[in-house]
Amino acid sequence: MDCDALREALSARLDGEDPGVDDAALDAHVAGCRACRAWAEDAAALHRLVRVRAADPVPDLTDAILAEAAPDPRVAAARPRPVSTARWALLAVALTQLVLAVPDLLLGGDGTAVHVARELGAFDVALAVGLVVAAWQPARAWGLLPLAAALVVVLAVTAVADVIDGSATALGEAYHLLEAAGLGLLWLVAREARHAGPAPLGAPRWRTA
Repeated sequence: MDCDALREALSARLDGEDPGVDDAALDAHVAGCRACRAWAEDAAALHRLVRVRAADPVPDLTDAILAEAAPDPRVAAARPRPVSTARWALLAVALTQLVLAVPDLLLGGDGTAVHVARELGAFDVALAVGLVVAAWQPARAWGLLPLAAALVVVLAVTAVADVIDGSATALGEAYHLLEAAGLGLLWLVAREARHAGPAPLGAPRWRTA
């Protein structure tokens, strides 16, 4: 077999193809032929150079891809959050308490009871307004929660004491259940606000789920 045929066999073997010649005979010829040995070394070097080379440069699109995939903060801020049932219920309780407190605030009672009734009415109105604000902006519910809790606890203790000593009836003190309901709803709204994350102040995001 001449050198040209053996070199074709060497090239085929470099490409992973069948050289058509026994490997031992091929290696023996290369070992004994200086020209074929030099050709085989050059071919092997060229083969490595072609197969292992630097990748073609491409533009870095990482920032553009991440910017496209990231949500637009303006869109996220503008997307309204659904109003939960607890917030609607808290608003209803607050408005009910406000309606019930207005007569005491404006009319009061007889004699010295006028001043006391108006003070209590003013306090009830202030609490009702706070509940409205908490329903409107749930992130503020945690700030109102300690005050509402203290009020409900004190009212519960005094109501029980008044019923026991006969100075009040259980039916007459039943309206305090409204404050207790407001406290429970306020706590639910505060928990929802914590899980939902902070919302921009001044953006109540009222939307029905």
